[in-house]
Amino acid sequence: MLDINHILVVLDSDHPEQPAFDRALALASSVKADITILGSCYEAYCEESSSLELETKNKIKNALINNRQLWLDTFVDEAEKQGIEISTEVHWQKNLHNAVMASMNTSDFDLVIKGTKPHSIVDRIFTHSDWNLLRHCQAPVLLVKSSKPWANNRILASIDATSHDESHKLINENILDFAEHLADHFKTDLHLVNSYPMVALAFAMVPEVTAPDDIQKYITEQHKTECEYYAKKYNINDDHIHITEGDPDDVVEVMAKEIEADLVVIGSVAREGWSGVLLGNTAERIVDRVSCDVLVIKPLDGVKPDVN
Repeated sequence: MLDINHILVVLDSDHPEQPAFDRALALASSVKADITILGSCYEAYCEESSSLELETKNKIKNALINNRQLWLDTFVDEAEKQGIEISTEVHWQKNLHNAVMASMNTSDFDLVIKGTKPHSIVDRIFTHSDWNLLRHCQAPVLLVKSSKPWANNRILASIDATSHDESHKLINENILDFAEHLADHFKTDLHLVNSYPMVALAFAMVPEVTAPDDIQKYITEQHKTECEYYAKKYNINDDHIHITEGDPDDVVEVMAKEIEADLVVIGSVAREGWSGVLLGNTAERIVDRVSCDVLVIKPLDGVKPDVN
């Protein structure tokens, strides 16, 4: 049996609302998980290179950590009232993603939840904390757009159905494991979406090459066969399979809006460096293009077996 037992919730004191905490309460209550809420603080003048006296630096650092702890403590009562086991962590880190990495090095979390806002090109160039989490976090990352409950009872899982390399096959399985797990707990409909390449456009770019008459039919049937395999394995209704021509981010955006999805579950084999800045990663583009929450899965992510 698959299960999510330990959830890490990343809280950002720079924002007045904490939708990640609200979503974590709903998830923890449904799947019977415990949650850890995490905050961070940092000031450069408390480091060794600062000209301040050591005693002064320590006083400032301890005061900042204490203030952050007091802020986290304000969230504890609400969880305890719902019977959810909760703990807190404050990390002395410059960036939230570094705080998450530090926590992951000492604890075993099945899911990381963080609130998110629209990202600019500057965020992409300087690799925003959200992108760092998606690329490097050792657990699946759920980015939450709003504190509103999931009200439409629909989860959309996006896969690359015809890719046969091991990393993509593993991602497909992990995406659907998580999506099915959440759909079962929240009693929601699970939908499957898969895009396939625009063959006519590809051949139009090389007019000296003539496309075989049946190539579009072959590609469509290939994707249909693979999607039906996954749908049968994960108990997805035939009318919940969506196979559409186009780029993945375009197709997912349109389908999420069409079915009014509460959550999109996608995979990521992260692109690093300037290619990530200039081209972007599909998962990162989708995060900013859909209005619902997005759960991002990587090849090594998986729901751990329940000990029972």
